[in-house]
Parts: sequence; C-alpha cells; structure tokens
Amino acid sequence: MTYKALGAQFARVRGSLVPERFAEVAAECRAVRSGAGVIDRTDRAHLTASGPDARSFLHRMLSNDVNSLGPGQGCYATLLNPQGQMLADLYVFQLDDHLLLETDISAKERARETLEKFVIADDVTLDDRSPQLAALSVDGPAAGRLLAAAGAVAVPGNELNHTWAKLGDAPVLVVRLSETGEEGYRLIFVVEYAQNIWDALVAQEKTVAWKPVGHAAWNILRTEAGIPWYGVDMDERTLPPEAGLEARAISYDKGCYVGQEIIERIRSRGHVNRRLAGLTLSGALPAAGAKLTTNGKEVGTITTAVDSPTLGRAIALGYVRREHLQPGTRLALESGATAEVAPLPFYQRSS
Repeated sequence: MTYKALGAQFARVRGSLVPERFAEVAAECRAVRSGAGVIDRTDRAHLTASGPDARSFLHRMLSNDVNSLGPGQGCYATLLNPQGQMLADLYVFQLDDHLLLETDISAKERARETLEKFVIADDVTLDDRSPQLAALSVDGPAAGRLLAAAGAVAVPGNELNHTWAKLGDAPVLVVRLSETGEEGYRLIFVVEYAQNIWDALVAQEKTVAWKPVGHAAWNILRTEAGIPWYGVDMDERTLPPEAGLEARAISYDKGCYVGQEIIERIRSRGHVNRRLAGLTLSGALPAAGAKLTTNGKEVGTITTAVDSPTLGRAIALGYVRREHLQPGTRLALESGATAEVAPLPFYQRSS
C-alpha cells in the first residue's frame, strides 16, 4: 500500500518529499502519545565509514567518544569547524565491520566533504549510502510491543543501542532511539525492503493499535520533547553548548578533535552567552526568526513555534540570552504576543 492510498499529503523537507500528514495532525500526535505511530524519515541521510582506521578517524573528528563503542552500540555526536560551530549532528552506530552515520539530509554533503578533507594517511573509506537506505521511526508507549509482534527482538540497554532483526522476511537495523519523549525506535533498511517492512507492521494492526504519522506531527512531538532539529534550531553558527548538547554529544575526556579547544574553553569559562530555551506563548503563533525583547531590547530569537495538542497551548524553542533564562521570565514579541521561559523538556513520559 502506498502513502497516497493512506491519504498522505506531502511537503518538501530539506529538498526531500515527505508525508506531511495522513489525518488531522493533532490526532496523529495523540496516536503517538497513547499508542504507537510510524513516521517516514526520508529526511535522514546515511554514510558509512569502513576500513582499519575508520573508528579512530571518526574519534578524532567528532565530539563524542567513538573509540569506546562496541558492536551494537551507538553515540550522538557533532562535527565541528575549528571555531567549535556545528557542521552537522550525527548518530554513530558501530556495526560488525563498519560504522554507520545518520545525519539530517541538509547536512549530508557538508559532513561528507569535511570528513573526506581530513582523510590523509588514514585507511578509511567514506560512502554515501543514502540512495540505498531508508528509515522509519516507531514511537509511542506501544512501540516496543508493535515491533515485537512484527518479529523484531528487543534492543537491550541504552539509547542508540541497536540490533539486526527481521520484519517479515526483511532484514532491518533496529535502533533504540526516541525523538518524541516516548519509547522509540529507528528502523534502517535497504530501500527495496520498504514494502515488506510496512506490510509486517500493517499485519499487527489488530494486535497493537498504531497509525501512520506525518512530518508535521513529528515536528510538534519533538518540540514537546525539547529536541532541537539541525537546520531549524541549530546550524553552522551554533555552538553545541548553546543548543544544550553537552551531556548527549560531547565527551570531555576523549582528547583532541576538531573544535575541541573552543568547547573546552566554554567549559572552563562556565557558560555561553545564549542558550536554547523552552517558551510558552500567548497570542498569535510567531514565525521562526521572530525576535524576543524585554524593555525594547532584543534578547533572543524564536526557532520553532507549534500548537501543542498534548499541552493544549502554543509552545516554542528559541535562543535566549543567559541573563533572561530563568523559568518564568516574560519576554515580548514584535507581534504583541508574549513568551514565558519554561524548562525543557515540555513533555517526557515518566518511566
């Protein structure tokens, strides 16, 4: 069955045509919060790094500890320029004989070109596998039960751990990964198996209730979960600590990597001048780029604003200068609407 047969409306995201919605967006959000949703991730790109020096090379290039990864483990990392600014954010998965990198499709070429530029004496080969690989996200409190019913084994341990499984007769890499505040998994597979995998999930509809979910709902869900999106909430001008990525994407014990001197200087200084914050909104929903002010002085910028069906109100992510980051601080928007600083995440299912 095709997405069009399911009533999908499409939109371009980073140049890729993705299902924007299948039904009412709020209903798709509720499906993920109450059961399970399956989300097309055509907006993700995949690179592989292979060869005897692949792991040590990536360890020297990325901000997190790649050397410590064993088969079946992964980490979240950033690729930085010498000024410590983010050229890409990536998931790094250690497979048996190579490493798989996943990044936003808008950052793929920049990431690939930057990595290749630094391959000098290393025995490492970088390949763009994006045309051959596809990805789905399965999120919600029933996500694990859905995958188990379809034949996938449980993924043990921590976030970004992964294992090979079969859905129907299709091999798929199942990654423990939540971008919605719910239990979540990423399925990565060869494009030719897409229909087999979809059919394996459809076959479980009477066992575990789930819905196809579009990109518009995903954007709301990840905003509720306080997760920044590269190209929207962070870009090549952003320092990882500004986006709150220190705990997830940076190892302070691994030694040198490109941009490390700047990141270490920020840690020793103790702060950055702005940080990504949660904001609750009153008034009209602002556009990305809307300025936040206090007493007529600009103190921040909106990056994402959505109507949250989970919270029943408008919320946003945006950068706010550190002296105005205290939760409860009220800021003004040019439209006359107001924003109040709120702690992140807005939503996280309790364990």
